[in-house]
Amino acid sequence: MTENEVIKFEYKNCFVAFLDILGFRTKVMETKDSSKNLEMLIEALKISGSFPSGGKKVSSEKGENRTISVQTRFFSDTMVLFLQEDPRDLSHLFLMTRYLQDSLWKNGICLRGAITIGDMYWTDDEKDITIGPALIEAYQLESEIAIFPRIIISEGLNNYIDVRNPSSEPFSQNCQLKNMLRLDSDGTYFLDLLNLHITRAKDEHLVSNAGTFTIQWTTNSDSNYENIIQIVDSIIERNRNSKDPKIKQKYRWLENYRDLVSQ
Repeated sequence: MTENEVIKFEYKNCFVAFLDILGFRTKVMETKDSSKNLEMLIEALKISGSFPSGGKKVSSEKGENRTISVQTRFFSDTMVLFLQEDPRDLSHLFLMTRYLQDSLWKNGICLRGAITIGDMYWTDDEKDITIGPALIEAYQLESEIAIFPRIIISEGLNNYIDVRNPSSEPFSQNCQLKNMLRLDSDGTYFLDLLNLHITRAKDEHLVSNAGTFTIQWTTNSDSNYENIIQIVDSIIERNRNSKDPKIKQKYRWLENYRDLVSQ
């Protein structure tokens, strides 16, 4: 940088997902007496860090080929994903979130989180500074409102979806994105991750290369929906009668949500 160059500090409007492993402290304590639990938790953390900061490659049957700039931050049990606001790209953030949760469900782990829209600032150098009101809002929603194994949608983002009606592809192929949100009994909208119409291919896999990544699957591949439902059912069965009332409350919520989906 020369003396005449001026650093420009300004926010950019972004979609932000703040995701947290539910009950992480308890799960860490459980690893003290079980190498299997430790192995599962380490695998979960590897999954959580599977998205590199860089670009998400996008292609579609319409011939669209481009790269979305996706920022990722991982620390301990927390994942932050964010990208600049574009109506075409919100469904890709939802897809990444769904991919993470499905992968963690397979290891018996649930996510809790929030997705917002708002101002973010970050640097791409080694100092990796990341701040912004949208991140603070997402953190507060996750830590104070989400409570259960759900990923809630901020009021601002819900309004954005209503007004802009962004594309649902690739998150869903045959529904509007607003129909992928579910209104909970407390008046909060959350991402309806057990919705039958979400894209969930059995052969999907993550491909990373030179700072970019894509979630790939074969067109017309069989759905993995039933497998995910069975996995969620087993997680509920293991935790619904926990002696810890807080844990019991969280998984009873998941059980109620699962029952609503099956109606």
